[in-house]
Amino acid sequence: MSKPDTTFIQREGKNYLGTYRPKIDAKDKALGKVQYLDDITLKGKLPGMLYCKILNSPYAHAKIVKMDTSKAEALPGVHAVIRCDDPELRALGRTTHAWTDIAITPKESDTIDRFWDRVFLPSRALWAGDQMGVAVAAETPEIAEEAIKLVDIKWEMLPPVYEMDDAKKPDAPIVHTEMNPNSNQLKHGDDSVVDDLVFERGDIDKAMEDADYIIEVEKTFGGTSTHGTLEYRGCVIQWGEDKIDVWTNHYMADQTRMFIHDYTGVPLNRVRVRNGNSGAHMGKWNTGEDTFYIITAYLSKRAGRPVKYMMNNHEEFHETRSENRYKIKAACTKDGRVLGFDAIAEGNTGAYVGGCDHNVEFIVQETFDRIYYPIKNVRLHAYTWFTNKIPGGVVRGIGNVQLSWAFNPIFQRLSDLTGIDLLEIIRINCGNNFNQIGGLNTSLDRVLTEGARLIDWDKKRNKTPGGGELIDGYKKRGVGVGVWNQWHAELNELTRGYYEVSIRLNPDMSIIIQAPTSETGAGGNSAAVFACAENLAFLNTKPEDILWTPLCDTELTLRDNAPTDSVISFLYAEAMAEAAVKLKAEILRRVAEYMEKEPEELDIENAYVFEKADPENRIEVGWFMLHTDCVPIHIHHARHNVNENAGLPYGAWFVEVEVDTEIGTVEVLDMAVVNDVGCVMHASGAESQQLGGQALGIGEILTEEMQYDWETGTPLNNNYIDYKMLTMADFPSVTPLLIEEWQGLGRYGAAGIAEGSFCGTGAAIANAVYNAIGVEIDKQPITPKKILAGLAKIRENDRKEGK
Repeated sequence: MSKPDTTFIQREGKNYLGTYRPKIDAKDKALGKVQYLDDITLKGKLPGMLYCKILNSPYAHAKIVKMDTSKAEALPGVHAVIRCDDPELRALGRTTHAWTDIAITPKESDTIDRFWDRVFLPSRALWAGDQMGVAVAAETPEIAEEAIKLVDIKWEMLPPVYEMDDAKKPDAPIVHTEMNPNSNQLKHGDDSVVDDLVFERGDIDKAMEDADYIIEVEKTFGGTSTHGTLEYRGCVIQWGEDKIDVWTNHYMADQTRMFIHDYTGVPLNRVRVRNGNSGAHMGKWNTGEDTFYIITAYLSKRAGRPVKYMMNNHEEFHETRSENRYKIKAACTKDGRVLGFDAIAEGNTGAYVGGCDHNVEFIVQETFDRIYYPIKNVRLHAYTWFTNKIPGGVVRGIGNVQLSWAFNPIFQRLSDLTGIDLLEIIRINCGNNFNQIGGLNTSLDRVLTEGARLIDWDKKRNKTPGGGELIDGYKKRGVGVGVWNQWHAELNELTRGYYEVSIRLNPDMSIIIQAPTSETGAGGNSAAVFACAENLAFLNTKPEDILWTPLCDTELTLRDNAPTDSVISFLYAEAMAEAAVKLKAEILRRVAEYMEKEPEELDIENAYVFEKADPENRIEVGWFMLHTDCVPIHIHHARHNVNENAGLPYGAWFVEVEVDTEIGTVEVLDMAVVNDVGCVMHASGAESQQLGGQALGIGEILTEEMQYDWETGTPLNNNYIDYKMLTMADFPSVTPLLIEEWQGLGRYGAAGIAEGSFCGTGAAIANAVYNAIGVEIDKQPITPKKILAGLAKIRENDRKEGK
């Protein structure tokens, strides 16, 4: 059967924004011309460059008692060694694994809660792989590696703890005595929190009394999957007499500069950071090993040469998606309404804080307004636990993926109890207090309606879980759905403060723009160019007339805008629209002076300035620019987001699966992904996000799982061979559909799509499996072992009931 046409149709026609067209750097990327960190820091370009290697702990919990580095120091080719007992390093004090947010902030200023749980080169390892103890700088990576092996260390082995339930036991070994000497629980950032109650609204106890049904779920997601990106993290640092030069693929050049300034004391104008293209960081830089900047910097200072640090294959697995567990009681009625949620959220943050606390506290609270606004009674207790596992970090879709997995099944349970169609249950209970018509959220209704049509919901959905016919005698099919809000919009990004753009109109009418951001593959640079061309239509400007300056440089460019939270495309589009207004005003001012008129008497169209009262009295802008003083017109604009709330739009994920009941495998046969983003900035790029997001969404549910040797706590498959990510051969049929139903703030009123492109994927697959065979999986990933155990349990229950 042929696929329906899902070509995106704009709500408001535009020339360049929201259209299907290649990215501005697509050709150069296809030809291999785009420069990444390894390209711009070749040893020939930086004579004398050394290579840094940092010791990775072989133990999950151990302390260095004695260390002899003399053999490493004597190895030919080694130029600097820095140890955990180095006085200069120890004087730096503590740092944090969760340093950056969307804002540029110094050490003493917070936009998010910071927990000072790290030191530079600690003497105690908190997970198997922890960077600690000693670092070297040598002439080749191989010499640096050999030097680390030559370090003679006497270890004191300490008892480890890996799971939340073990970490909370009274006799559990304490992971961070400096954070909490009495427990492995991370203390709340808000000192006013009492008894771990972090949020409450309405009267949840009364809701429970009034309920016809109380539905209870316990769902766990995270701790098993990682980023899987193309480029490894790193930097090159040269600390000269009075200046530090940095090249990096970190996506926040100005924040890197601030971080290095804070821990070296070098003035900001003497710290130069350059970044550019990054290999799809997908959130990991929010909790990146920022400590390696400082270690690399001090090695460079000691050696008097530039030093390069680059993670290897195994080190790239230094964070996983935070493991979150949600125990939820839902008070429900016979007419399909949820009266309230009483929830306990717990997180296994691993060895260090990396956003896990954010997941179980702040993001859960946001969720109750963003998607569960109709549910008036809510109570949330939250706990975050330290363990000796890989730190939980910020992975694409932070927190939202886990919450979608936990809350969506409640509506299926309610549908089973009431006999009301699942889509109707979702319509009744989900949404926000914006975009409402007759009590129904129009964005939510639209994505559900379109998705159901694309997947053929009414025809393919089994009326009862597991009630479909057997295929080939052992396979069953089912259809499922997951819903979630898109993120973010203007209001959610206020902490960015002002962000800058500039437009330079040259005498030949060509354009140079600055909209500094690291290009991670998402296409924020393309959106800035398309928005500039869109808003310079009065000059007949086309995208090919515009040069986007690609590299962020804290000495030469404007302050960069971090490509986080999937907002760069529309934030820069809004800023370009406002900058274009300023450019038009400046052209009119200059030409008015030349024509001896007032600017208010003139206008611009088709690259001509004309007198409103006498349109034949006109001057071509190009002629004026070339035949007067040939001075370019340069516009600088700083924009702050609109401080108003317009809610958020929604996405819906519909999946058809086939389950092999003999061996327990799950195959995704078909998928429809429908996202309402208010205003599409780049149709080709947005659909690419819809498709590419499913590689992560499906992979996390069906194929990806970190494995450990629990005797040592050592990760066993922290490499791209043994860790199974989807390939093109594994990818199913996916139909993307973009819609513009919701209207946000600003000129375009858009919301992000990249992080929200797969937030409902896992929930939809789990729901489809349940519809196919009647087995509900509580802990991600869905594995054959869990499928077969679920089927065995159903057979046992049937046997007991005499079926």
